[in-house]
Order: sequence, then structure tokens, then C-alpha cells
Amino acid sequence: MRNNLPYDELLKYASKLEARIRQLEQQVEDSMTKTEQIKTRFLSNISHEIRTPMNAILGFSSLLNDQQLSFSKREEYMDHINKSSAKLLNMVESMIDVSLIETGQLQIRCEECYVNQLLRDIYHYFNIDRHKNEMNHIALLLNPHNKSDDYKIYTDSFRLQQVLTNLLNNAFKFTEKGIIEFGYRQDDDTDYITFFVSDSGKGVLREKSRLFFEKIENIDDIKKLDSGIGLGLTLSKGIIELMGGKLWIEENVFHGSTLKFTIPYKKNVREMGHQLSPFTSKLFIA
Repeated sequence: MRNNLPYDELLKYASKLEARIRQLEQQVEDSMTKTEQIKTRFLSNISHEIRTPMNAILGFSSLLNDQQLSFSKREEYMDHINKSSAKLLNMVESMIDVSLIETGQLQIRCEECYVNQLLRDIYHYFNIDRHKNEMNHIALLLNPHNKSDDYKIYTDSFRLQQVLTNLLNNAFKFTEKGIIEFGYRQDDDTDYITFFVSDSGKGVLREKSRLFFEKIENIDDIKKLDSGIGLGLTLSKGIIELMGGKLWIEENVFHGSTLKFTIPYKKNVREMGHQLSPFTSKLFIA
């Protein structure tokens, strides 16, 4: 009897192990099914968002064939086509960049970046666009910490501009009237510089901000997002993390929200070393 006890126990253990394996297999199968559902829904949203500007381009292009069309109408339709084309191009580029981040192929290029000049260029672009789209009920403010035109850091100027543009687009999207302010704060006691984009719009609820920044785990999460495929903030977060920083949302006390991000602050290229990004194999100096 004693000789059979270890064998009996082994059979019990094997039986439990087999049941646990079946349970894990079912969990994997369920997880894969949910993942496929999320991917399908996400791709469906992308398809819908792409069709919107595409239909506008095709529709207004066909209207231009009307020989009786007035000059003012022709200009109006061309403006719709240009805006839809720019929107479509931006969406496609964002999807490509997100894919590059996920596969570890997005490169961060470090070079001299004259911060104030870059921010002024962004300010002028959005200010012109604000007047063009008759959004004078929204004030745009630029608030740099250092006022010198010669103030510079070493970072990826293109990606920095891309992130700030995404965050400002988001601010204008959620602001019907009020103030949008952007700029940066630089502390000599740290190795980081903090950029911010603040708005007085309807704000981004904490639940919604989680959906922007974390992996979607529930099929219903996608339904809670606003119109658009939600790539702007996701892409910005990925870029900032590649640059060695972090991005987060703060809800303002009264109304609106503030998006902040930090990136390593270095005064010269020798200070850079390999500290800028944890993905040093993707980092190169111009």
C-alpha cells in the first residue's frame, strides 16, 4: 500500500495539472477572441475615419467638373479638398508612426533645437489657422520660460514639434471658447524640461484619459472614445517615452485640462551620452 501512495498522489497531481492546462488554454482562446474583436472594431473605426475625408475629396472633386460653377464656389470646394487631404495624410502618417513605435523602428534624431523659435513657428501656424477658421473666440497664448532666441537644447526637433502639434490639435478639439496656452518650464536643478498645453475646454475625464494612454482591454472601451481614431495622444506618448520622458494629463481646477510632458534637458551634445532614450540602438546624433 505504501508503494502505491506516491503513484496515487502523482495521478492526482497529473489530473490537476491537466485541468489547469485546459483552463489556461481556454483563457488564451478567450483572450485571443477578445483581442481579435478589439482589432476588428479598431480597424472598423479607422476605416470609417478614413472614408470621411476620402468621401469629401471625391465628392468635392466631382463637383468641380461643373462648368457653370462660380469662382467663389470653386475656391470653397478646393479648400474642402485641401483640408480633407491634409487630414487624411496626417491620419495615415500617424498610423505609420504608431506601427514603427510598436515594432521598435522609430528613430529619434538628436540635434540642436532652438526651442523658442520652434514654439513661435507653431504659434504662428495655429494662429493663422485660428483666424482662417473664424475661431477668434479662442485665445492662443505662448508662454516660454526662457525668452532668449538663442536658447537651445539637444533633442529631436521634428518629433518635439509633432507632439506639440498633436497636443494643440487636441486642445482646439475640446475647446469651444476660452484660452489655450502652451510653453515650457526649465529647472536648472534637473536634467529635464517640462512642456505643457493647457486649455479651458470641456476637459478630458480621467476614465477617458486612461483609454488614450493605456492598452484597450475591453471592447466597450473603444465606444467611449470621441470621434477620431485616437492616435494623436497615443503616438505622442510613444514618442516622448522614446525620447526618455513621460506624458500625462492633469485636469484643471475649474475647467479644461493640461497635458504635460518632460524630455531630457541637455545644453550640449556631449552631455547627451546615451541618457536621452532607453532605446539607445534607435538613437543617433545628427
